[in-house]
Amino acid sequence: MDTFEPGGTKGEREGAPAKAGRVLVDVVRGWWDAASTAVRTAGPQRDAALLMAKAALATVVAWQFAERVLGSHQAFYAPMAALLVVDRTMVRSIGASAQRVAAVVVGMLTAWLVGSTLGVHWWSMLPVIYLALLIARWRRLGDHGIQVPTMVLLSLLTVGGTNVDFTYLTVVETIAGGVIGVLTNAIVLPPLHLREPREQIMSLTTRVSELLAAIAGGLREGWDADEARGWYDTSTEIIRLAPQVHAEIETGRESTRFNPRDNLQGLSVDWSGYAAAVEAVRRTQWQVSGIARTLVDAADESESLPAPSQEFLEAYAEALDHVGAAVHHFGIAEDEERQTVRGELREAVTILDRLGDQVRDTRLDDPKAWPAYGALLLDARRLARELELHTDEAVVPTDSGPIRIPKDGLRRRVQGQ
Repeated sequence: MDTFEPGGTKGEREGAPAKAGRVLVDVVRGWWDAASTAVRTAGPQRDAALLMAKAALATVVAWQFAERVLGSHQAFYAPMAALLVVDRTMVRSIGASAQRVAAVVVGMLTAWLVGSTLGVHWWSMLPVIYLALLIARWRRLGDHGIQVPTMVLLSLLTVGGTNVDFTYLTVVETIAGGVIGVLTNAIVLPPLHLREPREQIMSLTTRVSELLAAIAGGLREGWDADEARGWYDTSTEIIRLAPQVHAEIETGRESTRFNPRDNLQGLSVDWSGYAAAVEAVRRTQWQVSGIARTLVDAADESESLPAPSQEFLEAYAEALDHVGAAVHHFGIAEDEERQTVRGELREAVTILDRLGDQVRDTRLDDPKAWPAYGALLLDARRLARELELHTDEAVVPTDSGPIRIPKDGLRRRVQGQ
């Protein structure tokens, strides 16, 4: 039997090293799995690994440049600038470089003006640091705004802000580091993010099609409140994911700007079509969520909302099947596919109109069920309408065909891998 001792029982103290060892093993295994994934397949892990490698390379090159070419005895600003400006896109890399250089220049000039005119005193430090902190909040300096008060403080406390050589060398090192970071990012496999947004769009539309099929199948075979809540949760999750996919599309669009790797091919992805497809999906899920919510209430015995008749639900499921088929072809940029989408949506609307006439003209088995009938019909019509409105402009990636469209004026929306 273990005796009580300060710091826990003997078994607990003996188990602590083993627990720490397991945690370390799990961490190392996670790193190894991520590295293996980055080597084997293209994706976020490989992109992150490449970005870190380029940042490390740019840092070393900038450090050696500052020492061997600029003659810096304590090279710091060049490698730091190079490290911080290697980013996911060339636009962000160039922007970060410009922001950092601007922040350093503003900070050094401020320190030089204060040191030359007022000197370094407690009463002069207070207003100048406050002013530097205000400048740091200027949104055009972005995340690098903090460099303004940092450089003011460093310059004033080390050389009194009056050493012209120190100020000059710091600015030159920062500019050189920023340029080296940008050039490294541009020369060594410049970042081009096409795969992630395409995969996420395809996943999003697939989930919508599968969700509609699941609801239609449930209406035919019978469903309960828990199953309907699952449909509702899935639709809500799709709505939540849509902004993330929009962000990936914008990153992909941004990655093609100032990118030598993309510009050499003379092609351009139809990013606007991708964005229109995601927006259409997001809007349709408002209606699908409404359908699922109505079914939740109809299946919940605690709610005073009777379910529609089985005959109605089976016909309604057929309409959802047509909408699901439209989603399956939605965004494929060929005239035949677009006609298929319109045809499926017409079939769905025809069924919904017939059901609406029946509900209006036929005596219901349970008059209290009329809100469920009306809500289901209204949401389904809105669902079909949203898809119809975006049919011509939406583009969804497919598994075959060229990935991009030419810039030569032939704006054909032929998408694929």
